[in-house]
Amino acid sequence: MEKLGIIAGAGELPVLLAHAAVTHGRKPIIVQITKPDVQRFAGISDEIHTCGVGQIQKITRTLLKSGVREVVLIGKVEKNILLRPFQVDATIIKILAQHRRKKPAAIISAVLAHLESSGLSILTQDRFLTHLLPQPGVLTAKEPTANQWADVELGITIARQIANLDIGQTVVVKNQIVLAMEAIEGTDATIQRGGVLGRKGIVVAKAAAENHDFRVDVPTVGMQTLQLLHQVRADVLAVEARRTFVMNLDALIQQANRWKMSIVAVE
Repeated sequence: MEKLGIIAGAGELPVLLAHAAVTHGRKPIIVQITKPDVQRFAGISDEIHTCGVGQIQKITRTLLKSGVREVVLIGKVEKNILLRPFQVDATIIKILAQHRRKKPAAIISAVLAHLESSGLSILTQDRFLTHLLPQPGVLTAKEPTANQWADVELGITIARQIANLDIGQTVVVKNQIVLAMEAIEGTDATIQRGGVLGRKGIVVAKAAAENHDFRVDVPTVGMQTLQLLHQVRADVLAVEARRTFVMNLDALIQQANRWKMSIVAVE
């Protein structure tokens, strides 16, 4: 059975990918780079390793020793890790020194270049998870109003612009006013801040950069996102069609319908 290396961050996506790899006839070789949790891969993979996020040499050696040639990096790793101490090796120290005045995306690109120069091919995160990518349209029973569609258009436009600048992917809008834009604090904090300012009826939009690198990230929403929108009394969640992972889509739609919220996938 051909092997697939999975460099796994936090969350459900690495588990879904491991399941999908098996379905496609691949043996998943797991390298966890966040808090170790062998149980989440129980019954899926019998080869699970743990490395620090900054131990690039160890990650590379582990995968090559296991006979891996193709790798997917997937799961949540917070950008603010660069602002606090973490375990590193000589390779990542060199990369950080060379890119110390550059954005996180440049550092990640350098890490990918090192992995590829070592003989590993990096696949996009959606290679085996295309079923999580929604097609264009209104996904819920409730459609946005004309005013909300205008907010969706503005929100997606601004979200793409800040994503192009490698700042964030999420924007909160109401009545054509941008209330909050995501930076290093993350999606949840952005939604909460926008909800406090806009109160009931906000629109939340999430989008990727024009030249987004889907090897290292696919914008993702799920039940946690929807619950947070409900807490801040948002009306609409807008994502990019075919460029966003929507987790547990059927359950998400059912819950959104119960809460009378709209979810739309736009091009």
